[in-house]
Amino acid sequence: MKKEWWTVRAPGMFSKRDFTISPVNQTAGEKLASDNIKGRVYTVSLGDLSNFAPHKKVKLIVDEEADKGSKVALTNFYGLDTTRDHTSAIIKKWHSTIESFVDAKTTDGFLLRVFIFATTKKKRGQQKATSYAQQSQVKQIRKIIQNVVSKTIKKSTLKDLVPKLLAEPNQITEEITTKADKIFPIQNCIIRKVKTIKRAKFDIAQLLNIQTEDTTVLVPPTKEDA
Repeated sequence: MKKEWWTVRAPGMFSKRDFTISPVNQTAGEKLASDNIKGRVYTVSLGDLSNFAPHKKVKLIVDEEADKGSKVALTNFYGLDTTRDHTSAIIKKWHSTIESFVDAKTTDGFLLRVFIFATTKKKRGQQKATSYAQQSQVKQIRKIIQNVVSKTIKKSTLKDLVPKLLAEPNQITEEITTKADKIFPIQNCIIRKVKTIKRAKFDIAQLLNIQTEDTTVLVPPTKEDA
């Protein structure tokens, strides 16, 4: 079957939107070329999309063709992952590792599962080499993670949420770190992974909204932030 090349376009918050071209089976009979590419999931480094955080891998799913006959596939946010080497680099010997996940739905109906990862750190003035948190303290910190992440997702649309998940420095993890400090100090708190558990019913208005160009909501960190 003959192929044709389509441009794949990322949502509007990314600075490099046309991130790849992809072969698609040409229209044959009632099977349209646009139907052949719908539902494809692409995994792209955030470094290729917005010039920072190359350790973050963004998953984008094709929802619709931009204009009939344009051969431009519009994508929506589908997930996030972190490279294994980055996660491994922040694991510390003699420290506790704290992991938790939260399921919550955005205001426009996308059910997401967000995985948070953190390690403990030494208290101020601590002489002891180890920094292990007690199980009861870990449970309390997980509760903080649940509350902060759930609150953020439930009050955001998918378009509003994506920059909050990808930003560095990250307000979600900074809030978790600040609140956890009262129980046991933590460090290297990151959003390790995001999965879409259930997507909202397709809405062209939602897709066009997330495709609206606005690179001011997701900018590379400054030297002071890095």
